[in-house]
Amino acid sequence: MQSKVKLLVIEDEQNIRQNVQELLEAKGYHVRSAANGKEGVSEAIDFKPHLILCDIMMPKMDGYKVLETVRKTTSIQNVPFIFLTAKVDKQDIRQGMEMGADDYLTKPFTSKELTGSIEARLQRQEKLNAQYSKVKHELDTAVFSTYFHEFNTPLHGIVGGLNLLINSGKSFGEKQKHDLQVSIRKSAIRLNHSLSNLMLYEEIKRAEDRPELIELFASGQSGDSWPLKIKDELFTIAKEIYGRVDDLFVEFHNPVELGISYENLHRLLIELTDNAFKFSKHETKVFVKGSREKESYIFEITDEGTGFILNSMDDIGAFKQFNRKKFEQQGLGIGLHLVKQLIRFNRGDFEIISEENIGTKIIVHLPLFETI
Repeated sequence: MQSKVKLLVIEDEQNIRQNVQELLEAKGYHVRSAANGKEGVSEAIDFKPHLILCDIMMPKMDGYKVLETVRKTTSIQNVPFIFLTAKVDKQDIRQGMEMGADDYLTKPFTSKELTGSIEARLQRQEKLNAQYSKVKHELDTAVFSTYFHEFNTPLHGIVGGLNLLINSGKSFGEKQKHDLQVSIRKSAIRLNHSLSNLMLYEEIKRAEDRPELIELFASGQSGDSWPLKIKDELFTIAKEIYGRVDDLFVEFHNPVELGISYENLHRLLIELTDNAFKFSKHETKVFVKGSREKESYIFEITDEGTGFILNSMDDIGAFKQFNRKKFEQQGLGIGLHLVKQLIRFNRGDFEIISEENIGTKIIVHLPLFETI
């Protein structure tokens, strides 16, 4: 087992670093080392170790900052982390543990203490990984079921509608033909929406740990004509998908060019408005408003629908649908997650104000192009 286990040692004192590395390699571990915190973070992202041993007092980046960075980096955020330190103050230990450290080893430590701590943390991580695999399998099964439903249902509507037109079209009146065409178009729009969201989810997932890809999402501008084009698109959705054109009210006051590409602005406003319709009933209002405030443009999307309980913004995740058991919904459950990530990538911010059985207001702040 040990020959497959990768350990990273981050320590600025060369003799300690070499001694620890040689000791662990003698035990059969695959070991890499780094001489300071900044180098250690780069090595951790590249090496993806099973466990990190890290000094606290180091140049360029101390151990606390290394731990903070590791816990914020998706690809390595769950790696067990052990501090190696000459500091024994209880406050320092508490600080490290509160930040997510798994253990502390006080210098000088024995070979037995070092390997014992490593083995304990690896065994604990192995149990957590087993639990995670079980949950992931259950989630993958649920996600596959959602995929199947979301793609198969509109596809069935398209194929079934076309078959009716082809095989029985001659016996249909003009209204029946028109109704079928509208139904086919509605199914096609829904299928396209699900596929587009899934492709965007994969693009965002690839970009999350790569600043150069995030910059691609953040590049571009909305252009001056976005209000008219997006307004037309929103009313098209209200009419053709939900049959609720009279429920939608759209106002963009003092529109300006925004520091977000038209494509991404379109995606997030369409998604939020679609959600507002999805979670509200016919003959209740959906408002989409925009206004300039200092160096930002603020959008407010408000509905008078079911509302939901949101404990924190961390509750918004991929393939997670609010009140799924209570309200049958269409969708992959990734819409709000995509919105959150697009806004974050484009240096914006948003908040959700929601109350069950009253409605939901989502407020989005986006930078002006001239302020970037």
